[in-house]
Amino acid sequence: MVFGILKDIKEGENRVICTPVEVASIVAAGHTVLAQRDCGVGSGFSNEKYEAAGAEIVDTMEEMYARCDFLAKVKELFPCEYDLLREDQLVYCCIHPAGHPEEVDAILKSKCIALTAEDSHRYGSPNCEAAGKQGALFGLESMLT
Repeated sequence: MVFGILKDIKEGENRVICTPVEVASIVAAGHTVLAQRDCGVGSGFSNEKYEAAGAEIVDTMEEMYARCDFLAKVKELFPCEYDLLREDQLVYCCIHPAGHPEEVDAILKSKCIALTAEDSHRYGSPNCEAAGKQGALFGLESMLT
């Protein structure tokens, strides 16, 4: 399987879905990994670290969508990505279907297989546990002030 790590394009998003250590594990399992150029820079992972782990660096999002069987990113798909989706391609990202009906329509139209990151973690989202604890702390701070 050709696994792709997309660079998130949402403004202010610096996270990356997969670290070089995880890339090495995927490659060791016999898969090919493509990493979009600078996908991990905001999280402190250089292109060279991804290459050392066995990933091929790819310049464009368009090439990633064309070559990968499975694509993953942290945040939701953007309108510029909708026409790049293709039938039977696996896509793993946040979808938040109630808030993004146009994204859901694009996914259905493409006939890709989309997996929602927010529904595949034991807390509902990788961020939910931390967000819940942070919310409690902000509430306590508000009460004390």
